[in-house]
Amino acid sequence: MKKREKKPVPGNKIILFPDLEARLLDKATGLVTEKKYKEARSLFGKMLELDRENMKGLYGWAVCSVELGDYSLAEEAVRQLLSINTPYYNDVFRLYLTILIEKKDYRQALSEIRRASGRKGLPPESRAFLRQMKKFCELRLREPSRETGNRAEPEQTASRADWKRLEAADPKQQLLLIHDVGDRLTKRDLPQVEAFLLDERQNPEIKTMLLCAVREKQLAGQIDVRKFGKVYHVVFDSEFLHKGFTDRVERQIRQVLNSQNPTLADLAVDMERFFMMTVYPKPMVPSSVSVWAAAFSAQAAHAGQMSEQAEDMPELFDVRTDAFEAACREIAAVTDDEIR
Repeated sequence: MKKREKKPVPGNKIILFPDLEARLLDKATGLVTEKKYKEARSLFGKMLELDRENMKGLYGWAVCSVELGDYSLAEEAVRQLLSINTPYYNDVFRLYLTILIEKKDYRQALSEIRRASGRKGLPPESRAFLRQMKKFCELRLREPSRETGNRAEPEQTASRADWKRLEAADPKQQLLLIHDVGDRLTKRDLPQVEAFLLDERQNPEIKTMLLCAVREKQLAGQIDVRKFGKVYHVVFDSEFLHKGFTDRVERQIRQVLNSQNPTLADLAVDMERFFMMTVYPKPMVPSSVSVWAAAFSAQAAHAGQMSEQAEDMPELFDVRTDAFEAACREIAAVTDDEIR
């Protein structure tokens, strides 16, 4: 008669196999490569059972949690990593920003960017990345709703929009003022709206926000705006903000990147929306969806300090190098000026 197996007694010490941590890490890393994030996270969890401050375990747990959409769990692990002074601070911080942006917690992201900017010895590329992310978060905080509502105020209502203050403010202060001005717009404000939109000195993205407010409140069916030295005629139709083109670019980005790097795909889409808010209604040249999808994906890779991946984008999206470089130059011409 066989002897029954003894069940482990709760509270007994775990008997560690030789190189158990290394074995768990190797297997978990392999599962991440295969995009089996749930199974990989389970193994990173076992590493944390052995040592709750294991940096590789925490980082792996966070990465897998992001890919699985469990942003709260990912944030908890990243915060712990930052609190124990990880030597991989830059990588961990970029992951933390990704988590906050995915959660749409732009205020917390701005707070963390300000704190990180005060660190000594930051390389120039890290400071450029922080400036870009700061600008992006500020824009998303102040971005008006794209949905068209029926909230137009009666024409006889007195306007309280402070145009003089808006026109005189610097771009950063305008971001704080434009939402309030947009909420107070009536048809009586159209002359001031038109003057602001045609003023070459005013910030391009603030002009787009004002266009959004005019459309949302149904104050006009069309209007002129001056951007980048030219006057464009804007019609508030289904193609407002290059919607059809933008949607196709976003689908192309996700079709190519989602299976390999969904986090990079999300960042590329966010950067595309930021660019469109600034550049609209300037025509998209070149007019190829794939070219712009490749260019925004490369911009996102550079922002995440993944330059090698950025160089692969023309081949990955099957586009000509010259067209890809032309789109990248157009992005740089618009966004570099905005980041400064």
